[in-house]
Amino acid sequence: MIVRALSHYRFFRPLDHFVRRFSHALERFNFRLWHRLGLINYNSDPTRAKTYRSQVVWEEARRRGIPMEQLVFWGAYTDIYRAHMGEWIYFESLPIPHHLEQSALQWIDDKLLLYRILHSEGIPVPSSVSVTSARGACAAFAQLQGMIVVKPRSGSRGRHTTTRIATEEEVVSAFRSAQRLCRYVLISRHLQGSVCRGTVVNGKLVGFFQADPARVTGDGVSTIQELVRMKNTSRHERVHELILNEGHADFVRRLGYRFDSVIEKGKVIDLSHWTGRILGGETRELLETVHPALKAHLERAAQVLQVPVVGFDLIIENPEAHPDTQEWGIIEANSLPFIDLHYLPLYGTPSNVASHVWDLWNLGEGKRPSSTAAQPA
Repeated sequence: MIVRALSHYRFFRPLDHFVRRFSHALERFNFRLWHRLGLINYNSDPTRAKTYRSQVVWEEARRRGIPMEQLVFWGAYTDIYRAHMGEWIYFESLPIPHHLEQSALQWIDDKLLLYRILHSEGIPVPSSVSVTSARGACAAFAQLQGMIVVKPRSGSRGRHTTTRIATEEEVVSAFRSAQRLCRYVLISRHLQGSVCRGTVVNGKLVGFFQADPARVTGDGVSTIQELVRMKNTSRHERVHELILNEGHADFVRRLGYRFDSVIEKGKVIDLSHWTGRILGGETRELLETVHPALKAHLERAAQVLQVPVVGFDLIIENPEAHPDTQEWGIIEANSLPFIDLHYLPLYGTPSNVASHVWDLWNLGEGKRPSSTAAQPA
């Protein structure tokens, strides 16, 4: 918390920069020492990358003729790599230059601080209240007046997050779940729409990914279970089979349904807040068609945070329509985003985000990422 507070003051930044440079130098020394002692080895096969995010970075490095290797610690393949950029540089998954300004990394995971800063710059975020007790959660629910989302104030990937909450009983249960991950819990206004990821590198939006959950359309005679069986028989070959579980049951219950409920003809309902084709949903890459005003908002947000690479999670019903005509908001910022999302969409043209990450090395020592952000139209 002290580092987070100090990071806002200019006098602290040179000290922070020095500490980070010293830390990276010590890290390089340790890796070299451990290699000499036989504790670590290096792998040159990209197919052994720990994550697909790292693999796309490695493949782009090969296309550019950049030597890159993976650290293997006592036989275990790690998500730590090195690349030769005049000298060996070490990094976790994404090769973000250490010399670029990244002071926001000290607090970017704190959603309340993130929301306050973005809101002060006119960038939409959901109305939110931070609480530490079930009583406080209920009071926040009453204050926000409507359906809410309960989530840990710090954390990612939707862990211990509960959506579409409409009763105090659900608030208390969701609060207890969220507090398992973080003492501070965020109570936020529920936003309708797709969960999207906008990845900004060097101030420019270079990938926009839209993900939707598994959903069914009622026919007036079939139950949810029957609709799911029909959906599985006609699904896209890259969409995984949808297997209903207790999580789905809890979600549809909050919508007022059960698995044996018949959905009226033409009505579309989501079956979970989890998105993606692995969970029975659909994904699209929309970088070429995302609305210019939404693009400008995301680039402006990256400029405010002053980070060279950031993945913004946002909820919006139609990213191709003007954002001012719909309620939307940024719900999270990721300093080490999974850029591989942009490579394997179900629909749309993949975006080569890794190429933009490697381009950061064209920025000299001491330079900051540029911003192409414009004022939202």
